[in-house]
Formats: sequence, structure tokens, C-alpha cells
Amino acid sequence: MQRTIGIITEYNPFHNGHLYQIRQVKKQFPNAPLVIAMSGNFLQRGEPAIIDKWHRAAECLANGADLVMELPLMAAVQPADRFAYYGVWTLAQMGVTDLFFGAEHAEFDFMHDAHKAIEIIGNFNQYHESFAKTYQQVVTEKVGHPVDQPNDLLGLAYAKANLKLKAGINLHPIQRKNANYHDIELNDAGTIASASAIREALHRQNQDFEKFVPQQTAHDLKMQRLVSWNDFWMHLKMELLTHSAQELEKIYGMAEGIQYRMIAMAQRSEFAGNFDSWIKAVKNKRFTYTRLSRLATMTLLHISWDDVASFESRPYLRVLGFSKKGQAVLHEAKKNCDYPIITNVSQDEKKGILRIDYRAGKVYQAVCGNEQDLKHAPVMTVK
Repeated sequence: MQRTIGIITEYNPFHNGHLYQIRQVKKQFPNAPLVIAMSGNFLQRGEPAIIDKWHRAAECLANGADLVMELPLMAAVQPADRFAYYGVWTLAQMGVTDLFFGAEHAEFDFMHDAHKAIEIIGNFNQYHESFAKTYQQVVTEKVGHPVDQPNDLLGLAYAKANLKLKAGINLHPIQRKNANYHDIELNDAGTIASASAIREALHRQNQDFEKFVPQQTAHDLKMQRLVSWNDFWMHLKMELLTHSAQELEKIYGMAEGIQYRMIAMAQRSEFAGNFDSWIKAVKNKRFTYTRLSRLATMTLLHISWDDVASFESRPYLRVLGFSKKGQAVLHEAKKNCDYPIITNVSQDEKKGILRIDYRAGKVYQAVCGNEQDLKHAPVMTVK
């Protein structure tokens, strides 16, 4: 059987832990093409990527990937289950047979747990806690053990998506090495650190980050404008100050009247100086920082419920880069896929099917300075 391997990721930034994962894949399947489904310039947890999608795509191609597909913004900036669903869907459209992912507990049988958790439904508004926390409690009851670590939760979400899509993809959890997902300090021992710790070091201008990333990543992080939420804060604040609560109710993900609190805190000078101060002031028990960050992204880009519904009714695939081996995978996928596969953005696509991603690219480009869509061909490698 011809194998095609997939990874769903963000690479924010691409670091030695990601390289370790790719090398583990290559050990098991040295000749199989490797397809990456990667978030673009705005990420699953509602934050902008530290450097743009094109540089991150080039980095993973330089380190063993063969085809990089962008998860459209309306698939990427989503809770874990929706993010995972579109990640698995993208890989399935590319003919992927095996999905590798990092996990805090690689010994879990994620497909077995998914069969137990697949039917979890319900309105958790009765709880005075966040949806995420109450959902994790229900999952623990269903599967018989806690599933409360970030990568374990994503692994379960991948397995559930695999079932829903009837994709038949084989899952391969890989034990995370040396660094926890939320660590914010670089570890002097070893050469693997969390992406959070690397970003924190970069924002503090700590050059010790270099030993934790491959050479091309280190070069890009030195040469490119590093992006954070504070770069977009004034734009977000203007959205909050110039739209009414009724207008903001149309923003995707807005619920329970949280827009009133978002507006109120943007109007108060003690909280409106930067993004971090504002989001801490808006935070309450029902809305996690991650949920608020996603809402902030949707508000910044003015993405409505109708925009997301339009994408869900007509999803598409976007190519960021490929090797010769990846080009062959792409060629085969184009013969079998029933959905648009976009390699170069046309004027029609800019105004039509890609209008939201194009808008997001222009907003990101206003900070990073690099063209993001219309004049940007996929990254190609010769290996």
C-alpha cells in the first residue's frame, strides 16, 4: 500500500521539537511523501503568527515536508474540534493515509476514546465555568481517564474527526519531548523548547532561542518583522469603539452579550493601553483567554456568522508550497478532489471564494510588510 503521511500544525515558530517529529515520521516511512496542513497568519488560539505563513511553509519544506496546505482562516481560528475536523478533512482530500501528532500521553488509544466521546453533546451554559473545562469533565467521565492536556485534547479531536469523516486515516501519537505546551521559559538542558518559550524569548530579544530552532528558522526570525497581538491592538480598538453592540453581535463566535464587556473595557483608559491589559479586563469565568482571543481575531477582521457559514457550505484547499514529491501528491489530489484547490490567487478568487483569507492577509501584511496572497506563488523546493 502506498502511504502518504500527514501532520496538522501551526509552526509558530518551526522549532527542534517539530523537526524531531518529522524525523520520527521519516524513520517509520522513509519514502512516503509528507503533507502538512498548517494554519496561516492567524492561529487556532486566536493569535497572529510570529512570522508569516510563507516563511513557515518554507521552513518545514526545508526540513523534510513535501506539501504544505494552508488551513483557511475560518477553519484555523476555531475551537479544537473544528480545527481538527478541517485539518483531517484537508489531509483526507490530499490522500493522506497516516496522521502523526504529538501527545502528552502517546499511550492513549485515541480512536478507542473517540468512539466513546463522539456523541458528547449538550448545552453547558448551566455551569458557572468555561465550556472547555466542563467539556473536559464530561470527556473524562465518558472515556474513563482525564484528557485535559492540550495535545491530548487535539489528538482526541483528530480521532473524532476521523470517525465523522469516515476518513480511515491511521493515527500515530508521538510522545512530546522535554517541553510542555505552555512552558514560557527556555530550558538550558537540551535543544527542545516549547513554541511559547521561544516566542517569549524572542519578544525579550533573548538570542538564546537559536539553539532551539533549525538554521533556516533562526535566520527568518532574525530577518523578519516579528508580529504579536499588540501590533493589531489599535485596529481592534477602533473596531470596538466604532461599532455598536448590535453590530458586533453579527461577528462569528459572539455570544452571551460579551460584546458589551469588550466595548466597555476598550473605552476605559486603564485597560485600553494594550491588548494584554484589555483581554485581562474582559476575561470572566465563562470566557477563557483563548475564546476571547478568537473573538478578538474575528472582530479585528470583521468576520460574520454568514462568512463562516459560506465557507462551511463551500470549503476549499490552498497550496503554500511543495517539493517534487509533493507536486506528485498534489497532481493526484487534483484528479480526485471535488473541492477547489487554489495554487495562485486570481482577481476573481480574491473577490470571491478567498475574500476572507485575502482580507486577513492584507491586515497581517500591514504589519509584517510582506505580500501575502495576490502576487505570491507557492514555495517550491528541488529536493
